[in-house]
Amino acid sequence: MFDFFFLALPGLMAAGGIAGMVWSVVRMRRLRAAWRSGIEVPGRCLRLYARTVTRREGARSSSSTTLHHVYEFTTAEGEVRRFEEAGGSATVIEGDSVVVRYPAGRPERATALPPGDVRTRVGMTLLLGFLALFVAACVGFGAFYLGVFKPGKEKVTERIEEIPGEVSGTTAPRRPTGPADPSNPSDPSNPLEGAPEGFPTNLPTGPPEGFPSDFPSAFPSAFPSAFPSPFPSVFPGPAR
Repeated sequence: MFDFFFLALPGLMAAGGIAGMVWSVVRMRRLRAAWRSGIEVPGRCLRLYARTVTRREGARSSSSTTLHHVYEFTTAEGEVRRFEEAGGSATVIEGDSVVVRYPAGRPERATALPPGDVRTRVGMTLLLGFLALFVAACVGFGAFYLGVFKPGKEKVTERIEEIPGEVSGTTAPRRPTGPADPSNPSDPSNPLEGAPEGFPTNLPTGPPEGFPSDFPSAFPSAFPSAFPSPFPSVFPGPAR
């Protein structure tokens, strides 16, 4: 789950940036195709409105406003078409006449922007540059995570798992997996040289030598007749 979050999220963000770059390139190619087609028909602005987008970043907020026009034109075949376009001139208002251009046989790709519009070119160039930096940052973050952060995290995790065994000293020694080598005295599976084999048979069967064996047959019968009294026999008289 941890790896999925740190890899999937930047991957999705990079995919969105790439999609935006593709859209920008396709938009510029369609505009160039309409400008170079040579098909020009009169059109009219039906509606003008502004769309404001507000972005909040913590306590700060920023907003951007884009003009949108709705145009109507009649193709060379006599078909009436309408389309909406963003980024047009602010001097074009409802009811104004405009020149509409579209590629041959593709009236749905019509545009009212003049050929080589500077604002459109600059805006598309800035957008492509920003998206390219955004995608590069996402890819760089993923490469940093896989190359630096993840290996370091695994080493720290292994070290943390080894600490309890080192502190308690209960690290179990590895047992040999193969048969013992009699010619190798350092083999831990070999018995120590000179160690006794089997259960000892020369255990003592009696009391140690010199231990007294004759105990008294009766208790002593002569006891002292009296015990000394702790008090004196004659007390001194009263002082005169």
